[in-house]
Amino acid sequence: MLSLSSIVRVQVNAASAGAGGTAFSTGLILAPVASEATEETRLRMYASAEDLLTGGFTPSDPAYLAAKAYFAADPAPERMYLGLYAPDEDPADAFREILIEAADFYGVCLAETSEVKAAAFMEAFPEICGARMLFCAGTGSPAAAVSPTGILKKAFDTGSDRVLGVFGSDIYAAPAVMGTALGLARAHAGDAFTLCYRQVPGMLPTELTESEIAALKALNANVYITRGASRRLLENGTAASGRRFDEVLSLDRIAASLQEAAVDLLTGGAARLPQTDEASAVFINRFSAVLAEYAAAGILATGRWRGGALGSLTPGDTIENGYRLWADSYDLQSDADRAAHKAMPIHAALCLAGSIETLVIDVDVSL
Repeated sequence: MLSLSSIVRVQVNAASAGAGGTAFSTGLILAPVASEATEETRLRMYASAEDLLTGGFTPSDPAYLAAKAYFAADPAPERMYLGLYAPDEDPADAFREILIEAADFYGVCLAETSEVKAAAFMEAFPEICGARMLFCAGTGSPAAAVSPTGILKKAFDTGSDRVLGVFGSDIYAAPAVMGTALGLARAHAGDAFTLCYRQVPGMLPTELTESEIAALKALNANVYITRGASRRLLENGTAASGRRFDEVLSLDRIAASLQEAAVDLLTGGAARLPQTDEASAVFINRFSAVLAEYAAAGILATGRWRGGALGSLTPGDTIENGYRLWADSYDLQSDADRAAHKAMPIHAALCLAGSIETLVIDVDVSL
């Protein structure tokens, strides 16, 4: 599937997002099969785990077990891609072939019992994924999962916004969390949400001590545990970089929306857009309308600029409604860029609304 990035490239400097034609509530499960995957069987779409059984898989197949965990989410994703690869095939090579056929998915996970293959795919993923998220599971003992050879330590070492590790009793914790995340993305397509503290129906909570939880969280890994008498909670909904899943997703959605809006302006009318400051104003007005929708959804909010000096922005400046747009004058454009029919870059400074995860309540009592 050809990208729009050759026409409009969106750079999100807070995350390694690259806008693309992704469907933000659809996942891809990559699973091994006993025989060679053909062009006809390489990639299929399913609307339920039961569809895999009618399609020839058995209840013990890793593909079915992963799909069962994925669709157990509440709310659940509407659909799922299943990509297949042979036992002697590199999952990363299969993934590259799948991207040629389809790009309308956001989450990715492996139904792979070999930790060596899973780790190799995870390390390659940030370079080949585009604007997508890999969900991976660390299993066994917590100590093994966070050891230098453990998959959660390797996930942490990527430092990537594109990898989300979770500790679970088996590898199917990854599709369970992916299904929950993408089901929420589907249910909250028009507003804000957080993955932190959610229930994960397709996954059993693990019994961990506070010190084990702290060791896992120190690697930005996620845990599904029971707090209090019966509260099952996923903590903290965090990518390997430390950024929250919903923030990465929101930035990807914003980047895709801005890219689509720009392409619509470039291709949607009979008149051309001249290389003038008036044309920059057209783009800025359209992008303002896009970002206003994200502010109304609670994803962006008025806040203090916490980044470095940027254009006329200085640290501490207030960003009204969570966004500010500007462009330099075409008087500053180079001869080469003008000859190449490039627009002056449109700059957008964004303030994410964030989310509250902890609270201290002070109770003062007079006796």
